[in-house]
Amino acid sequence: MARASRILSTGASARGLLLLLLAVFVAGCANDVGKPNRIQRMLLEPARNAELRGDNVAAFRNYLSAAKDGVVYAQYKVAGFYEQGRGTAKDDVEAARWYQAAADRGLARATRNLARMYESGRGVPQDDARALALYRDAAAGGEASAHFKVGQFLERGRGTAADPMAAVEHYRAAAQAGQVNAQLALARLFRTDDDDVPEDPARAERWYGQALVQLEADARSGDALARERLADLYLKGRGVTKNVDQALALYEAAARSGRTGAQVKLARVLHKGADGVAADPAKAASYFQMAVEQGHPSAGYTLAQMYADGEGVPQDGAQAVALYRESVEQGDMRAYVRLGDLYAKGDAVSRDREEAVRWYTLAAEHGDPRGYYRLGEAYERGHGVPEDLVQSLMWYSLALQSDYEPARARVERVAARLEPGDTDRAAQMAEAWQQSQG
Repeated sequence: MARASRILSTGASARGLLLLLLAVFVAGCANDVGKPNRIQRMLLEPARNAELRGDNVAAFRNYLSAAKDGVVYAQYKVAGFYEQGRGTAKDDVEAARWYQAAADRGLARATRNLARMYESGRGVPQDDARALALYRDAAAGGEASAHFKVGQFLERGRGTAADPMAAVEHYRAAAQAGQVNAQLALARLFRTDDDDVPEDPARAERWYGQALVQLEADARSGDALARERLADLYLKGRGVTKNVDQALALYEAAARSGRTGAQVKLARVLHKGADGVAADPAKAASYFQMAVEQGHPSAGYTLAQMYADGEGVPQDGAQAVALYRESVEQGDMRAYVRLGDLYAKGDAVSRDREEAVRWYTLAAEHGDPRGYYRLGEAYERGHGVPEDLVQSLMWYSLALQSDYEPARARVERVAARLEPGDTDRAAQMAEAWQQSQG
């Protein structure tokens, strides 16, 4: 007691005492990492109060201080702030580092989030096998959403050999914990017969029914994602009587709440008409435009086609080109060939066959068999390049080797016009191209 008095008399701070007590207390509570203890709550209180009043900068500063003092929950929160760019600059590397720190201490939520970062390659190298291992650890730690992710990886063969039956067990664990994603996944697997998961319509309907209860409750409370998923069920009559009007109303409500998935689904249904819905290209274009403005990767591609064809919107080649270019920047490699087609046909833009060949070449460099095929046509006909049947056969052969079946007749037709030595040269050129492209 005398020693404690001397420590206090030398000006040791209350925070220092808290940290000393915390170190002793944590040693006895190592298994309860998910719940901050009383002393940890005292350290976390300033951060939580700041977060509640919307002061993210102060919240982050206080969480970071507690995280550095070893409070596991604070480490988890700091990682989330870095990941979301709340109260600090967005930094995926720092987010992953703090998730790792909390995961190392056994916090299953942090392990799940770290797995998600390895899955997407944000802040860490993309690694499906590592992501799966972490999801398994999080599932073993009681995270139901991690069971769902393990199921996904097993069903799709990501980071491991595909094993749909093993996926069923993980989906079931998540579904029984109330995870709607998992309930819908089980219903889908039991609805379709394949060699791995036998068809079981009764089970499928039961899981659809369980998902439906939660989705309807969430939709009534205004949850846009729930409305979108509920619309999927009404449109197809899964677990509920098919009701197209109800589906459209739910899609529209979700779309206007900003759900890009609902915007695109509604646009696709309206574009050509499907599932008892009348085609309405103009309305479809408006929903595709909503999704484009929110950065949806495939919406711009379809909307570009509509502008190129004047379908539901006035024909506008410049707008089509702009949207296709955006699609390319977002990683949709199909747009390369579409851009080439625009310039080759000259309907929506001025014909420019050399520009068409440039885009077809870019498509080919990205492994698109349609790009190979179009280059074969260009060299066969002398469109945008000098006529060259050897080059034509090379490109048609590459398309056929990529299982693009329309190229088969072209390979036979062009080969019939060449000498045996020329066909051999075309084959050598095709092999050299493959090697150069890896």
